[in-house]
Formats: sequence, C-alpha cells, structure tokens
Amino acid sequence: MKAVWIMSSSLLLGCVEKPDDEGNQRCAFEGVICTIAGKDSAGYNHQNQDALDTKLNDPNAMGIDSYGRLLINDSRNHLVRRLEDDGILTSIVGRVEKTYAQAGHPLDSPLNVVVDMAVGPDGNLYMVESQGQQVIVVDMVYEDLSIVAGSPGEPEPGFDEGDVDVEDAHFSGLSGIVVSGNGTIYISDAGVNLVRAITPEGVVKTIAGDDEDHFPIFDESDPNKLTEPQKLGVHNGQLYVADMGRHRIVTVDVSTGDLTNVAGQTDAPGYQGDGGPLEGISLDTPYGFTFDQFGNMVIADSGNDAIRAVLGGGVVDTVVGRGAGGFGGDEGPAEEASLDTPRDVMYAPDGSLIIADSYNARIRRVNEPTW
Repeated sequence: MKAVWIMSSSLLLGCVEKPDDEGNQRCAFEGVICTIAGKDSAGYNHQNQDALDTKLNDPNAMGIDSYGRLLINDSRNHLVRRLEDDGILTSIVGRVEKTYAQAGHPLDSPLNVVVDMAVGPDGNLYMVESQGQQVIVVDMVYEDLSIVAGSPGEPEPGFDEGDVDVEDAHFSGLSGIVVSGNGTIYISDAGVNLVRAITPEGVVKTIAGDDEDHFPIFDESDPNKLTEPQKLGVHNGQLYVADMGRHRIVTVDVSTGDLTNVAGQTDAPGYQGDGGPLEGISLDTPYGFTFDQFGNMVIADSGNDAIRAVLGGGVVDTVVGRGAGGFGGDEGPAEEASLDTPRDVMYAPDGSLIIADSYNARIRRVNEPTW
C-alpha cells in the first residue's frame, strides 16, 4: 500500500494518447485503461528510453517520489526506474546485475530481487531484497544507497527471539515494507511468516506472527498465524498486511500482535462476494492494496487476476479484470480489461489508478476511475 496523495505534481500520468477516427484522445476518457510502461513480453532491451518501448520483467512494486513521478521496481531486470514527464523511463537504482546491493551510488549497486519498495515520509526510497535479505534505503536527494539491516550470508538467514539490534537481525524471505509517519520501518518476512519493525532507535522487534516464546507460529488453526505475508500499509494509524498465503487482508495491533480480518476468508481462496460488503468477499493470494482519498480499500487480488474496490455504500466490486488471466482491453473500459497476476496498485497524484500488471510485464493506468 502506498500513500500518494501529493498536493501538486508536474507529471500527469498517462499513456501516449492515440486519436481514434474522430480525433478523440481515447486514453484521456474517464474509466479507460492504458499501458504507460512496458511492451510485448517480459524481458530486457534497454534503459533510459521511451517507456512504451521499454521491456519490463515482473514489475511488482511502485511508488511516487516527492516530485510526483512514478517509480517502478523492475524486479527481474534488477532495476528501479522512474517515469519522467516526457515519457522516458530512467534507471535510478541498479545496474542490471543480480547480486547483493552495495552501499554507494544507486546506479553502481546491483540488486538481488527487490520485491517491494516504499517512499518514506522523508522522501527517501526504502526497499527489501527477497534473496539478498537486506533492507535498503536510497537518499533521493544526495543519490546515496545504504544498507539499513541485513547482510548477505552473515548472519545466516532465519529469525530472532525477542528484540535485537538492527546490525544483528536475521531475515529469511523479506517480502514487504512500509514506513510510518514516526520513521518506524515495518517489514514482512514471508520466509518465517512474521511482521517486524525497525524502530528509529535501531531495534528490530517482531510485531506479529510469533508465539509467547518469540517463535514463529506454525499452528495452522491459529488465527494469529501469518502465511507468506506480503505488502504492508499504514492507513489512519493502523497497520495493514496482505496475508497472501491465508488469502486475506488483516490489520495488526502493534502492541499485542493480534490480527483482525478486514477482507477475505481465512484459508479459503475464491472469487466470490462482489455486490456485498468487504468482510464477505473471497480473495486468492492478494499481494497488495491501497486506499482512495475517502479511505475505501482497493485490492490487487493477484490470484484472481483482478482489482477489487469498495464502492459507495460499502459494496465491493471487481473494477479491473474479470477473474481470467491474460492481456487485453487497452484503450477501452477498465472493467473489460484482462490482467495477469497484478501485484501492486496505487493512486497517482492526478487521481488515476496505477496497476503493476506483473505477469504481463506492464504498468497500466485507469484514467479518472468512475467507481
């Protein structure tokens, strides 16, 4: 989940607007979906070229920088790219090399499968490597990359009993990150089914997913067990988690570790509930979510190849995709489009909805959503 309600932006996100036979700009119509980055199948062709002529490979996370520009994690190309005002996709982190991130200039550092990123309240870019097991921060002003926690191979992947200093922390399969207003970094670790916090004082604490002895919960029947938690979000002071393996979105009481179901039926994947309330829907491996300016949740229901949203009156509907994976529908109504494993969703400063259509290797935009 990304907080992106920026007051002003020089960037109006959108695809190249191709006129139809009557000279209308189709991508500018309300409720129309278009590709804004990526082409053809997944792969790599070049850097710092037109976004619609640039191949992506499993784009799985997005953010908005302090100037309102879209940031894209091109995970399998081991790059973070920025969509410029003129439509150029500029590389800002990584060098198309898969190995552990290294401190220094961001373009001098390789990356080892970044799975999530978030722009913090300080304007810096925070990332987690799923294979490098590192928490990374990029100073976006001074263009400096540093390692917040973790180091490749030392200490060994795993988990920690109780609180530990950040330099001694173990991670097993980092999968999500968000930064709260007070500077606390929340991270999900799918390898050991935990949510942890890095405090501003440099202490790593387990927030959810462990038992009274600080060991990960392995009891499948325990409602406080997480299974492969993914993206995180902080909304109105509440921490949310996409508990992907249990097919639900939950909130976390950060003082007790108690989980509360918000959406999805625990351990029951499905594609039901449209037309009813959020708490009654079924999900399938949800990866990400966001909130609109009114506080309504929008979910990347990845296994159902759909984006589902809370509409007026609290009713849920599928707003993009129809539960069948594929690619199609560009320059037409968003509800008729096809997606393939969308893994992130967010609102841009202009109010459009941006989707990381991961297995289609594209970033897509819904102009002026009408739901």
